[in-house]
Amino acid sequence: MTREEQLIDKIKGLVRRARLPRFFNRYGRKWHPTRQLVLCHAVYALYARCWRRAAKFMREFYGITMTFSCWRKAILKIPSWAWDALARASAGDKPCALAAIDGTTLARSNPSQHYYQRILGGKTARPTQQLLMIDVQRRKFLAWRFRSHQRGETIDVPYLLRHTPVTPSTILMDKGFDAEWLHEWLDQRGVWSIAPPRKGCRRGRHRKILRDCFDYGLYWQRNLVEALISAIKRIFGGHARNRTWRAQRAEITIKLIAYNIGALKRTTI
Repeated sequence: MTREEQLIDKIKGLVRRARLPRFFNRYGRKWHPTRQLVLCHAVYALYARCWRRAAKFMREFYGITMTFSCWRKAILKIPSWAWDALARASAGDKPCALAAIDGTTLARSNPSQHYYQRILGGKTARPTQQLLMIDVQRRKFLAWRFRSHQRGETIDVPYLLRHTPVTPSTILMDKGFDAEWLHEWLDQRGVWSIAPPRKGCRRGRHRKILRDCFDYGLYWQRNLVEALISAIKRIFGGHARNRTWRAQRAEITIKLIAYNIGALKRTTI
């Protein structure tokens, strides 16, 4: 393994491209820079699966000593704008001709099916909601948004367009995003949206165009966003291990960032 293939070098380059400050703490001794905090969180999300094992790995492999509770508290203090900067840096700035949007959910716990049937009567807790936008050609996540409560996915599409590092030329969406105001909003920004209209479509200029001249050959590439969502759940699991919303957001973000930088494909720890 060469030095460029190691996870620590990927994290250093990512933090450098995101232009994050070297330290986040204003007061006190500055012993652990930002790149070490992001590295520890990546180790926790990818391999360690618990903070004690992550702290032990950081001490034995990288020679960085800090208790597991301090690691966790320090990582949770990273502001949301820093995670957004890391997300944009991991997606890159190459032009995107075709993007796809879809939503998914993650459970807040991972009990067994026997527990569901015997104790909860088959009822599950309210899951977290995620809306993801990918680059179809490069197979990368461009932008995402998480919500602790269920809400309509259509209203979060403008948020994704405002936070993506590159604006795609065409966006593929499923039938749940069939809304005239959304097509008009994207058209005003030079983005062509493709979403199959619902049955009985009679209103809306953009919806009528999609109803009469729908390109199914291009729309079928939307399945790639479902494939990437399936890959994330198969690799990292379909549930979030943290309890608080701030920790869940950081956990899910670092997983998508790790997938973008190819930490699992080209790194062996």
